[in-house]
Amino acid sequence: MLCQFEKVIFPKDASANTSGFMIAIYKPCGTLRDAAGHVLDRFKAVGYCLPTSDKVKYRMEGRWSKSQKHGIQFEVERYEEVIAPTKEGIIAYLASGQIKGIGKKTAERIYETFGQETLQVLDQDPRKLLTVKGISEKKLRKIIDSYLANRVARDVIALLASHGISPNRAVKLYREYGEETMDIVRNHPYRLCELAGIAFKTADKLAMSMGIDPLSPERVDQALLYTLTDAETKGHLCLEKHDFLKECLKLLDTNGMTQDMAAARAVKLIQEDKLITYDNSVFKSRTARVEESLAYEIVRKVHGSVPDYPDLDEAISEEERALRFRLAPEQREAIKMGLTSRLCVITGGPGTGKTSVQRALLDLYKKKYPAAKIACCAPTGKAARRMEQSTGVPSTTVHRALGLIANEDGQYGEPETMDADLVLVDEVSMLDVYLAEKLFRSVPATARLILVGDSDQLPSVGPGAVLKEIIVSDMVPVIRLDQVFRQKNGSRIAANAKLIRHGNLSLEYGPDFEFYDSTDLSVSAEIIESLYLQETAKYGIDNVVLLSPYRQKTETGANALNQRLQGKINPPGVGKYDSVHGQRRFRTGDKVMQIKNCDEINNGDVGYITSITGTQSDSVVRIDFGDGRVVEYENSDLDMLDLGYACTVHKSQGSEYKSVIINLQCAHSVMLVRPLIYTAITRAKERVLIVGERRALCTAIRRTDTEQRGTKLAKRIQDFSK
Repeated sequence: MLCQFEKVIFPKDASANTSGFMIAIYKPCGTLRDAAGHVLDRFKAVGYCLPTSDKVKYRMEGRWSKSQKHGIQFEVERYEEVIAPTKEGIIAYLASGQIKGIGKKTAERIYETFGQETLQVLDQDPRKLLTVKGISEKKLRKIIDSYLANRVARDVIALLASHGISPNRAVKLYREYGEETMDIVRNHPYRLCELAGIAFKTADKLAMSMGIDPLSPERVDQALLYTLTDAETKGHLCLEKHDFLKECLKLLDTNGMTQDMAAARAVKLIQEDKLITYDNSVFKSRTARVEESLAYEIVRKVHGSVPDYPDLDEAISEEERALRFRLAPEQREAIKMGLTSRLCVITGGPGTGKTSVQRALLDLYKKKYPAAKIACCAPTGKAARRMEQSTGVPSTTVHRALGLIANEDGQYGEPETMDADLVLVDEVSMLDVYLAEKLFRSVPATARLILVGDSDQLPSVGPGAVLKEIIVSDMVPVIRLDQVFRQKNGSRIAANAKLIRHGNLSLEYGPDFEFYDSTDLSVSAEIIESLYLQETAKYGIDNVVLLSPYRQKTETGANALNQRLQGKINPPGVGKYDSVHGQRRFRTGDKVMQIKNCDEINNGDVGYITSITGTQSDSVVRIDFGDGRVVEYENSDLDMLDLGYACTVHKSQGSEYKSVIINLQCAHSVMLVRPLIYTAITRAKERVLIVGERRALCTAIRRTDTEQRGTKLAKRIQDFSK
């Protein structure tokens, strides 16, 4: 039937419509009668991604349905715009509001450029739009995405949305596969797992609706591969063979499927080089090769030689006199090791003198080799800035040092070779296997590489346990700093960190290390809010962090606390504008955190919203991340951001604050492990305030039976060293 849009009934907030399901009212363009013969002047339509422009007519196909609860409604299966093939009709369609980035003036300029071929250009070669005045690369991407969503990829979106795949992901799928998309969706749905973010169970549900045999080889193969993909999200690079098959069978959940059947398909995937086995464990091929490459580069570094450094003991003594403090014996050994090894590791907890070692080591190296090039870097911007302040040597993020720029999926290309004679990397515990492999490959063969970090912290967010595995391999020179120096005026933070590392529950409490007992989550949230306001008033918002084990769940999860604190720290006001994306609401002046790598902004970077223009659901948000990095985000990009008042302990790694507020409840029991509480309190320089249950704190300190990450890096290093 031919009709025009009138209004949306559901969802009330279109920007929060993550499922794509809609209910809307339309007016028929001709005579429309119900089953009783009555003329209808409007009707209710239900479906996915329904059109909402009142400037265009639509031809809809579907079927009528009736229920006691919802009455008569038209279930839309597909629709198309009816565009008059005239200048006025094409311009009206372009400027209808359905295609973001095109207003009336831009529509007129596009028609002036392409005339009657305008829609053909949009369908087949949209990059030609760059020749039109006012259309930039960024605006073109916005135009293409919304045009696909409203025209070319509509059938794909409607089909996938009914299976829980968002319209944005459906558009990405169409961009990936083009005209093959519908064939893939209908005949090879498991290929959807190749697209980041589409889980096996989602693709499986779609496949079952298409009638694919639950025991089909294609289904089993994809389940095997996805089992390892899912394991990577939990930090594992590999799984032990039997555990691998058990997890796969659990994922398939199919009567008649046996472990032997899954094993036979796994052998086939090994023959096709999609899986690799090593030391009784199974890897995806790409992952195995990355870990193998990293191990090879580590061994190659270890076996490299460096020039002698005569009179090094005397040089260190002179440096002590210049710095006006005496180094501990283990610190002197760490400096010697750094200056006489091609590769080494310096590890230790807070207050053990890692910073002093770095500063003295770099000073001595510059005196010995004044013309040499030094590169200092760390995984996060904050850690790099702290490194530069403490050593006096320019420092940057590892990503920037390697010239890595993330694409829109958060993935990086190949790194650049570093132009350096000595490379010093801090906070190495945060490096996952992929970034570490790129780093090692980029360091010149003749350069020294010094790794500094705390191996007792939480492992990296990404897969692997690089620092710990290098140390465990026992093939790389390592110095552990254990003596605490940072206890000024009886500070308890470093002392308690050492107690926790050794599993000692007898922590010291005082003004700089306090515990607020609360078993009730609502009460805890109130205490946290009060403490946050108190601490930010004293130290400033940039010097205080609120940490929770969980992002979601409970009133004391990071998400709930962020919303609560936003209302207190940055309430609505004159001159402040909001931008809404799904459940997220951002406001001018908000502190925000990046949660996905993109371009030069890395996961974990913190900035402030300086302006918001446009409407709540179609806005441009401008954010200042410091260091001259000012970035504009369109509304569709806001899923890469969270509010930055509270964050998870994992996200705080690499940062330090004057005051740290930590929530620990028994409701967080799954997350309560020693590395988590150790990492949380070691973010603090002056004060730690813990809110929650003492039983939760004791549980975290006691728990050392945490799951070992699936990785064979240490074994590979040992094998390459033979």
